[in-house]
Amino acid sequence: MKKILSLIVLIIALNFSVANAAPIQSVTDQAGLLKAAEIEQLNKKIHDVEKAHKIKIGVAFVKTVGNSDMITASNNFLDKNFANGANGGIVLLVDMKNRKYEMSTDRRMVERITDENGIPFLKDTFQSDLSAGDYSGAVNNFVDGVDELLTYYETKGVPYGQRVPGEFDPMAAAVAVVTSIILGVLIRSFLIGSMSNIHHAIAAIDYLKKNTVRLTENRDTFLFMSVKRRPKSSGKSRGGGHGGGGHGGGGGSF
Repeated sequence: MKKILSLIVLIIALNFSVANAAPIQSVTDQAGLLKAAEIEQLNKKIHDVEKAHKIKIGVAFVKTVGNSDMITASNNFLDKNFANGANGGIVLLVDMKNRKYEMSTDRRMVERITDENGIPFLKDTFQSDLSAGDYSGAVNNFVDGVDELLTYYETKGVPYGQRVPGEFDPMAAAVAVVTSIILGVLIRSFLIGSMSNIHHAIAAIDYLKKNTVRLTENRDTFLFMSVKRRPKSSGKSRGGGHGGGGHGGGGGSF
């Protein structure tokens, strides 16, 4: 009976321990790069940004990802710890041995921070800090970049890099100008051609008065003409994505 009671107490204690286990911190430093005060300050900053945008942010400095590739490791890190944000989650994983970093976004976050424009924007905010060894500054700037991109999305209604509906489009304006010029030239040529006293000559000899010049040789000569042949591109491009599963992201070296 005593053994049964002891077993029940042990099971209750284990359940209580698991239920009250501390969740993973926003900043994980397995490489020993940050001071305790820096980690505390960064965790607070991330918590404020998470609360403001209803998202999850994770940053991890590791000695190495081992046999795993960076994309798989960052996706797993995101899915396991930071994929429960109402508006999505994003992580930054830094491998110190290989001096590589990788960002991953989940299905909801990839709509707000796109691979085409948002991820390159974030790279520019912190990559130079990683190269300089300012790891606390890198995390600070990464979080600020995420905050800025999400604020843009919530304010404009579209991700950073996409045109806001109704906003002036320089490319569309340029196309309209070029189209107008082409139409103007075509209309002018049509009007000139329709005049009764003006017409295009078929050959240069038509501009000469008859019987005033006699041509003794008929030959075409081309100067400075060269032909270069280049193989046609197949037009194939490498597909996008970040390892499947609705993930987005990107990375690089420092």
